[in-house]
Amino acid sequence: MKFRFSVDDNIIFLKDIAYGCYSSIFENPYLSVYKRLHEKFGIKVQLNLFYQTDSFNLSAVPDRYKSEWTGNSDWLQLSFHSRSEKPSSPYKNSGYDEVYNDCRLVHSEIIRFAGEQSLNPHTTIHFCDTTKDGVLALYDAGIRGLAGIFGTGENPRDCYALKYEDYKVLYDKAYYFDADTKMYFFNINMVINKVAADDIEKYLSPYIGRDYIELMIHEQYYYKDYPWYQPDFEEKLEIAISYLQNNGYESVFIDEIL
Repeated sequence: MKFRFSVDDNIIFLKDIAYGCYSSIFENPYLSVYKRLHEKFGIKVQLNLFYQTDSFNLSAVPDRYKSEWTGNSDWLQLSFHSRSEKPSSPYKNSGYDEVYNDCRLVHSEIIRFAGEQSLNPHTTIHFCDTTKDGVLALYDAGIRGLAGIFGTGENPRDCYALKYEDYKVLYDKAYYFDADTKMYFFNINMVINKVAADDIEKYLSPYIGRDYIELMIHEQYYYKDYPWYQPDFEEKLEIAISYLQNNGYESVFIDEIL
């Protein structure tokens, strides 16, 4: 039994690393959370990145930590999420070129500052929404699997231009392979920042026994200046991870189950 943990909306920590004077990327307080979790639980972490925020973009991230990124790529990897946080659902109506170019832009920066070993070919697109042409563009840009919030059988949610009749298999199986786009799809079972710490085990319990579980969180809830800051950010991750591991689950990247 396997589970994957990923984090969306990442860029703030990279701005801090770019302008800080660190001897290690793990001197960044946010990244140090994942380092502690990895050392304690052996968890693998995937961070999905924006290209830009305000006046900062990934081209400003220095490559002087590249060997450290590469050296930790067995448990810490990066991928494309969106060009930026706004607008919401940025690729809902986008054609091939916009999605392809944005994805390649982020991937090229990841390879530059973190090495190709740090680039993961599976991701979650911001708001889990694209056109079919967008999915084709992501495949051509190097993405091989997409995680989305497809909901439950009782409350389904459409993602990535898929039809319910196709993606409904995700409520029972680890993934769905779409032959038209050659893309694998995965259902995110839990968004940790939406669940109170005391409710995490109760929320996860119905999924125990499944072969595969997807859980994730968003970067911004870590920061005190965020309006919806969650001071128990790290505690909630510990609760979720330890609960899954105590029930026999192993932390993986997606490519380890395909």
